Amino acid sequence: MPTTLRIALLAGLLALLSNLAVIGFIYYRTHDEAVSQMRQQVVEADKVLTDVYRSGGEAALVDAVQDTISYADPQSVVGLFDPNGREQSGNIAGISQPRFSEGSRTTFVRLRGQPTPRQAALIMHRLSSGQWLISGRISGEGLAIRQTLESSLLIALALAALLGSACGVILAHYVGGRIGNIVAVARRISRHDLSRRVPLSGSGDAFDRLGQQINAMLDRISGLMEELRMLTDSLAHDLRSPVSRLRSAAQAAAESTTPDEQEALLENVIRQADALMRILSAVLEISRSEALTGRKQFSWFDLGDLGAELTEMYEPLAEEAGAGLRYDPPAQPVPLYGHRQLLAQAVSNLIENAVRYGSKGGEIRIGVNSNGKQMRIEVGDRGPGIPVELRGEARRRFGRLDSSRSKEGAGLGLALAEAIAHLHDGQLMLEDNRPGLLTALELPIRPADAEDARIA
Repeated sequence: MPTTLRIALLAGLLALLSNLAVIGFIYYRTHDEAVSQMRQQVVEADKVLTDVYRSGGEAALVDAVQDTISYADPQSVVGLFDPNGREQSGNIAGISQPRFSEGSRTTFVRLRGQPTPRQAALIMHRLSSGQWLISGRISGEGLAIRQTLESSLLIALALAALLGSACGVILAHYVGGRIGNIVAVARRISRHDLSRRVPLSGSGDAFDRLGQQINAMLDRISGLMEELRMLTDSLAHDLRSPVSRLRSAAQAAAESTTPDEQEALLENVIRQADALMRILSAVLEISRSEALTGRKQFSWFDLGDLGAELTEMYEPLAEEAGAGLRYDPPAQPVPLYGHRQLLAQAVSNLIENAVRYGSKGGEIRIGVNSNGKQMRIEVGDRGPGIPVELRGEARRRFGRLDSSRSKEGAGLGLALAEAIAHLHDGQLMLEDNRPGLLTALELPIRPADAEDARIA
């Protein structure tokens, strides 16, 4: 059975059941109200006649019965019978229950002057004289109202079923159309076309939210595919030079005739191989970080201590480049749940970039701070900085702002730092240090899906 048909049937059934519940409630409420009202009228009439008998005797009761026949409505039933069941006064010509007994009952009564018996609610009361006083009301009027109500409710029920089916068809058409748009996009994706997006109605309903998530997913997939293409191109281009240098160095070492020259050339081969290994290791680490595989190694550590260690490690390198490395420690410990080794590598990349490109500014500052929910580790220099329009290129893998590639490096430092920040549910910020560049890792103290752990 098609999904749209099932939705239509389900919507129609739900509408029918809801209307049936309302109609049933109305029916039982009106039925009970009518029965209760008639019973109350019968009890009151019997009480009046009984009080008349107690106060005035049989003569007064006969007069009251006659007055009831003369002045009461035609639905009233009243009769006075002797102990043997013969009528003495009243409008009862016949009763389907010849044996009288104390209490109330519903039976058929034929009134005087009427050819057919009718259903009535009666109260039979034995008087002290042995006579029987019968009073009640014909329920035919209540039955007629009840029958009219029943027929009206049946018509309403039929209309409810019809309208419920119509609403189901409309709902099924709407849902089928929205789902059809998603299916059409999925079909285009299966044909390797990532340019199509799910159309949104702008209502903000569940289908719009689903479409937004699918479109965001497609944007992310498209971006990753583009990054993969650029990575493949860049990797082939950037590895060509170190592989060529490695081959040339190995060939020169092989052709060398003197031991000293051969040893120097072999050292060059090792350096070229190490550089190539660093490039491949960085690419591999970026892929692992983006795949979130390193979260199993998360633990609590003090980020302030890490900043102090890295400052002490890179201070000689900064002095050699002609810059001073200054560390602004936090006022109190900054506990962070993360991968200490990877974060150390990310911050090291930021410091090395600052030393390489911003040492002429004379000062490089490292700072760590926290607001209780998020921490930030900064590396700022006073160098030339990076223009806003080029910061996207600087983040890209193998992105090199030095078109001549006169400086060492493969253009993976910021890309690796950004991947490590992503591993920690954070982000890499590139900001203006006025002058210079301020790079910062903004990380939550604990990633959203990190396992529960306590600081040791």
